[in-house]
Amino acid sequence: MDLGETILDHYNQFLGDYIGTDVYTNGDYEIQILGFPNAIKDCLVLTSFGLSNHASQGDCCEVILPVDDLYDESAEIFANSLFYALSNNMNIGRGLLIEGANSIIEGFPEKCGKTALYFTDVYVLPEEFAFVDTCHIYMGFFVSKEESEYIKRYGSEQFEDLLEEKDVDVIEIKRKSIL
Repeated sequence: MDLGETILDHYNQFLGDYIGTDVYTNGDYEIQILGFPNAIKDCLVLTSFGLSNHASQGDCCEVILPVDDLYDESAEIFANSLFYALSNNMNIGRGLLIEGANSIIEGFPEKCGKTALYFTDVYVLPEEFAFVDTCHIYMGFFVSKEESEYIKRYGSEQFEDLLEEKDVDVIEIKRKSIL
């Protein structure tokens, strides 16, 4: 079994069956975004599939983005954020912040108050979900402009401590900013 099949089996084992897949390309890269509706209550878990094909040696990863609303817009921002990271040789993983959601989907911040995607370790699923074969699976969630500024100023560790302290449900896309 190749790595792609292994990752898809891993997704199916932890997330159930996916309801659809959309192929995204930016000319240099192609990835798929799969949607899993039954993994987390009242949520659609979007997953990258094929991101690992573009990884440099030792940087194999895929990413999930659990959202409770604005699914199509979220998928578009998710795919384009991953393309941005790939095109700029950014390490996708804990602490990565990709701003500019409004430049991808105009009016997105007005709909939900979020302007950026933040990436971290998966903590909304069992611990063993985070690794499959040689790949690390990360999680993304949307953050507000104020939260983005906080991350840039104080770092991901303090930001995540604050989320935990305030018991924030990061899946709730229209949640109020913690700042």
